[in-house]
Amino acid sequence: MQEPIIELKNVTKEYPVRKGFRDLRGQGGFLDWIRGKKTENFRALDNINFDIYRGETVGIIGKNGSGKSTLLKIIAGVTLPTAGRIIVYGRVASLLELGAGFHPLLTGRENIYLNAGLLGMRKAQVNEVIEQIIDFSGIREFIDQPVDTYSSGMYVRIGFAVASFVNPEIFLVDEVLSVGDEEFQRKCRYRIGELREQGKTIVFVSHDLGTVNALCNRVFLLDHGKLIDRDSVSATIDFYLRQIGRAEGIHTITDETNNFEAIFSHGRISLFHSKREITSPLGIEGIAVHLQQGHISSMGDWTVTKREKGTLLARGSLYRLPLQWEWKTEISNNTLCLYPSYTLLKELPLQALEFQIFLPEIYDRFFYAGNEGNFSPILPGNLGWVTMTPPKMGENSTFIFCEHDNYPFLKVEFQSEDPGIYIRIGNTDYISRSRFISCHLLIPETSHLQKIGNHSIGILKISLVTKEEYNNWKFSWLQQRTIQLNFIEARLREGFIEFIDKNTMKPITQSVHFHTQFRIQGMWVPSQIFLWRTPYHEGHSWIMEGESQRFPIKLKWELTPASEIDCLHIKIGCEIKEEINIEEYNVSLGLIYSYNQWETSLEKGEFPAIPPQQEEYLHINKDYTPSKYICTTGINLPAVCLFTNQENLFRMSAINPDFSSRARIIQSIATPEQKAVFHLKPGYHLIFDGGIQFQHVNTHKQDI
Repeated sequence: MQEPIIELKNVTKEYPVRKGFRDLRGQGGFLDWIRGKKTENFRALDNINFDIYRGETVGIIGKNGSGKSTLLKIIAGVTLPTAGRIIVYGRVASLLELGAGFHPLLTGRENIYLNAGLLGMRKAQVNEVIEQIIDFSGIREFIDQPVDTYSSGMYVRIGFAVASFVNPEIFLVDEVLSVGDEEFQRKCRYRIGELREQGKTIVFVSHDLGTVNALCNRVFLLDHGKLIDRDSVSATIDFYLRQIGRAEGIHTITDETNNFEAIFSHGRISLFHSKREITSPLGIEGIAVHLQQGHISSMGDWTVTKREKGTLLARGSLYRLPLQWEWKTEISNNTLCLYPSYTLLKELPLQALEFQIFLPEIYDRFFYAGNEGNFSPILPGNLGWVTMTPPKMGENSTFIFCEHDNYPFLKVEFQSEDPGIYIRIGNTDYISRSRFISCHLLIPETSHLQKIGNHSIGILKISLVTKEEYNNWKFSWLQQRTIQLNFIEARLREGFIEFIDKNTMKPITQSVHFHTQFRIQGMWVPSQIFLWRTPYHEGHSWIMEGESQRFPIKLKWELTPASEIDCLHIKIGCEIKEEINIEEYNVSLGLIYSYNQWETSLEKGEFPAIPPQQEEYLHINKDYTPSKYICTTGINLPAVCLFTNQENLFRMSAINPDFSSRARIIQSIATPEQKAVFHLKPGYHLIFDGGIQFQHVNTHKQDI
């Protein structure tokens, strides 16, 4: 049986109500004291009972004035309870108040010894860790200056560093951590995670529900000094979201079945399905980006102005921007629709608007822009956010799902008449421990969205869908981006084309697939890192357009199928915005490893095996005279031919990539004749005219 390390038995704390000078003569004032009348008391804690066990991380939440800090002070021994008793077994390190235990005339180094001594460490013990403390604090250059010259952030740095390195059995942390800058807050959260992994007992007070949810085994809610325990962390936070806060800024809406709920609370929305929270405690928030800094919707003053079962209208003013949000939110037919708009009180250079949806870790798969993949695990060392797949401009929907029956498949859509929409999906850091979907609307410098007045920015939809609905949508999505040949289908992806053998429904390309790349200023720039629009039809052709974010190049692929001969004709052009020198460019096709023969109009040969130690690309052919085609074959595989219609321009090459790629590559390489570079002036340039042909016969020479 687990033994408690902290025991609170019927703990009550009262403070006398203090009066101002003008009230000394009134009721409860000086005259009443002379007459022996009882002084009015304020009860900060009311009959608190709980045990905390060794190695637990316990969160304490509640609104300001609920008694959280008072409770920590009693556990730390800073103040005594008015009634009841508390028993603490073990050394306690606490960070409760800014600058507590510091002597203003002593240096930072001297105060480290002073603070550590107050926490029970001897000088020899401090000597062993003082360099770690100084390094962690990040203020080494100021460590020998008096602390009365320190900023509030420097106080927090050195105070937290000392408290976390005295090897306490119990660590008490108050909301004072929010004083530090973002970088130091991440270090603190990571350090708390380390202490947690070491089996230390941590009592954590915070308004940051994401941090509480990530760190804590149990959570207690304080409301007007009374303790509320809803058994689980999520249930307690759920109750807090529903019950605590200024009523004017909270409202719950439900769909027709009462099975899908949304709680709006002061600029944040939380979603529930079958009474289970399906967003993480961070919920859904809006962000206005100004001067590269995000201003979160929950950091504002909100009022719900319309309250109905399935609809609400809320208005909120941000504290630090002259911007007023207006959110109309509806829930019906398993879909939440948020219609956000805002009013600018003065012209403001906004860079972007975005909405962030945070989901619990149990959601482990996604589908976005043709990529279906797994979220990576969120580990203790993850200090920053990680994006799972590159964003695609104009791709405005994604699916997030898992195989757990209690968590529905989710479809997230963000629609706006303004261009510049894209979605990012990924993981937050270890403390927040959430999946995120971030829906962005980029705002150009000349946009009307920066002008004074009211602006509507579209609609955010979050729908509950079934697995069957997802599979049907995915099939339809892929078909809209698939070119059907006779025995081959070509799937258009982000800057590359994947080819599938329809007889076996297995890919015949892999690794780099079909793509193009440039060498500019000694750097290779592949088409996969361009930002690509959704493919569209133009006559009998498919058009793919992508733009480099680093160099002044736009690519246009014109793809024309000839299904009767299993051929895809390809024209690649680039639009140059300003003069640029290109040292080399090529068109490449990455094939599965089973292809073992290659041939050009000049020579032929076999692909050798790729040894495990091979880490670079190796060209197999010897003759680099320009050729019109290169073909490759493999046992029970369709022959593949990459060809060009342009005379004396491309050198065809067979390549073995590094061992980890496990692929074969055939490539058309364009290098400048008698010049160091291709010098391209502004305008349109056709850089490749050719295609790829497939043949399901033994011979592989093609009649091009």
